[in-house]
Amino acid sequence: MHRVILPDAEEVDHINGNGLDNRRANLRPATGIENRRNRRRSRKNTSGYAGVSWDKVNRKWYAYITADGRMRALGRFDTAEEAALARDRAALELHGEFARLNFPAGVAQCPPKSNPTNLRPWKSPGA
Repeated sequence: MHRVILPDAEEVDHINGNGLDNRRANLRPATGIENRRNRRRSRKNTSGYAGVSWDKVNRKWYAYITADGRMRALGRFDTAEEAALARDRAALELHGEFARLNFPAGVAQCPPKSNPTNLRPWKSPGA
């Protein structure tokens, strides 16, 4: 149905993530990469937040994001919420309107604490 509404788009992205909601206001043209940036959290996720995992060695929450095909470390944090906010800030910087946020309303009020363009390459926690 969405291909009928936006026939010239390479791919069609459902803004709210609901593939059955084909209202024109919920659809936007996207590239394949942009569409994948707006994916929902994996079912295997145990932290409850996208881009956040527990670092057993350092006993801290670890934030990371994928950009340009590379996993990038955002740092370690005392709480999962702090790590999720750091990931949200980086997602807004790197993915713009296609970022799927952990706290859609909360990031706008938080001052940026990192510069996502100078992120370190991915290193697995404890490595």
